Amino acid sequence: MLTQPSKGYTIVEVLLVVVILAIIGTLAGPRFFDNAAFDERAYYDELVGALRYAQKIAVASGCPVRVTVAPTSYALSQQASLAGHCDPGDAAFPVAVRLPTGETASGTAPDSVNVVPALTIVYNALGQTNLPASQSIAVGSRLLQVQADSGLVVTP
Repeated sequence: MLTQPSKGYTIVEVLLVVVILAIIGTLAGPRFFDNAAFDERAYYDELVGALRYAQKIAVASGCPVRVTVAPTSYALSQQASLAGHCDPGDAAFPVAVRLPTGETASGTAPDSVNVVPALTIVYNALGQTNLPASQSIAVGSRLLQVQADSGLVVTP
C-alpha cells in the first residue's frame, strides 16, 4: 500500500527553526537597535558641513566667521557690523551665523559621540583659517582634517 507524502513540517523541524532563529536574534539583534554608529556618522557629517559652510559664509560676506568646536557641540558666529562692514575690532563674534532656513548654525553631539580636540577656528574673507598648522579633529572614531592655509576640510 502506498502512503501519501505529508504536507507539513514535523514538530522537530519547527522547533529546530525556532531555536536557530532565537540564536541568530540573540547575536544579531542588538546590532539592529544600537544607533551609536549612526549617530556618530550623522554628527560627523553635520560638523563637516558646518565647517564648510563657515568658510563659504566668510568668503561670501567678507567678514570672518568663528567656529567653536567643543567636545559635545559646535557653533558658528561672526563679527558685528559697523557702518555696513565687519568691525575688525570686534573680538567677541557676537552675531550667530544663520542657516538658509533661519536657524542658528550650531549643533549638539549625541550622548555617545565625543569630539577631540576642542578648538576655535576663524575663517577669514579668503577662506583661510587662523590655525598655525593643519588640524585633525576626531568625531568618535572618525577623523577629519582642516587645512590651515586653504581652510579645506578633508574627509577620508
